[in-house]
Amino acid sequence: MSTRPRTTPLPPPSEPPSRGIQVGLLPFVASIVGVLLVCGIIGGVLWVTRDGADGPVSTHTEASQPGGAITGTPELDVHLDGQTLVFTFEYEGLEEGDYFEISTGGDPDSVKGTPVRVDGRELRVGLAPGVQQCGMVRVVRGTQSSGWSQVQCETVRNS
Repeated sequence: MSTRPRTTPLPPPSEPPSRGIQVGLLPFVASIVGVLLVCGIIGGVLWVTRDGADGPVSTHTEASQPGGAITGTPELDVHLDGQTLVFTFEYEGLEEGDYFEISTGGDPDSVKGTPVRVDGRELRVGLAPGVQQCGMVRVVRGTQSSGWSQVQCETVRNS
């Protein structure tokens, strides 16, 4: 037997760290391109929807055409028929497809509710004696509407 101590071979010397990027360059470039693409899309949307941008091109219509301009305000008459309050509407330039909207309330200052569509020229409302009801009306044509009429009120009398 040999008296020599056993030696294990030394591991090979490690390579010095490389200078520069060898792995991961493609994912890095792809992420930069992706970020720029997202920024471009967001910028494009903001550019199109910015305040002061040119709106849609308007077309000219005459008042005699459907969808033409509505001028003036309708007339509203309120009267009693027993204990039924009758709102009657008149508008000189009423066209086919036009309708009235009425907003009501218990006193002139409270006539601010959501308007209700009325097909026809009259609305009948049954009320208890002593109750006051006020209303105002406007004409709607397509997406346009007239100004509101004057507020009119009536109180149902006790029988």
